[in-house]
Amino acid sequence: MNRQQKIAWFNLIVVLTALTLSGIAIAVLAFGVGLPLHRATAGFGFIGIVGLCGLSPVLFRKEKGQVELDERDLSIHKKASLAAYSIFWLLFVLAAMIPFFILGPKGTISVRYLPAMVFGGMIIVMLVQSIVTLEEYGWRNKGEKS
Repeated sequence: MNRQQKIAWFNLIVVLTALTLSGIAIAVLAFGVGLPLHRATAGFGFIGIVGLCGLSPVLFRKEKGQVELDERDLSIHKKASLAAYSIFWLLFVLAAMIPFFILGPKGTISVRYLPAMVFGGMIIVMLVQSIVTLEEYGWRNKGEKS
């Protein structure tokens, strides 16, 4: 398994763990404790765990004496990035335009939704990029040395 695969697996596990913990926290706060749903969204605090993805280049350093990326790796990285940002842009435009069509041109939206759009976009990019990277490499180690 090469460095890019390890980083993709790490990011995928971290993001899915953060989303799962957030979902559980919201469910417990809303249904277990009885908080109103707008207060129960405090469970999204677990999304902060996604910050650990910033450590992936440090955790999976380039080994000395090895070629870090060849043409195939660069092609896979390019495809994964293109897919991730294409999906992000589509969802970002939908998130911006759907309220316009529902509320009309004179409708207003609170600014508290803007950070959700930013962090949601970041999560979408990391998820899609990791999934496409793993898909292009074949999800497993195929006879390569670790």
